[in-house]
Amino acid sequence: MNDESWIERYERAGWLGRAGLLGGGAVRLAARAIDGALDRAATVTVEAKEAFQKELDPNVSDAQILDETDERDTEP
Repeated sequence: MNDESWIERYERAGWLGRAGLLGGGAVRLAARAIDGALDRAATVTVEAKEAFQKELDPNVSDAQILDETDERDTEP
């Protein structure tokens, strides 16, 4: 493995090399951000499914609306 630091390579590089190093760093940063976001989304999805499954009761039927009122028509 190369023990040369990124800063040393950047200082030695020409303008094209510097652009490549900066571009590569930006790609790595974006990939880490996307990976973190996908990991968090997967975790939230699993947690939501588990919470839903815990509360799911086969003895309860679907909810029904029994009566609707329009509160704007009633006077206080």
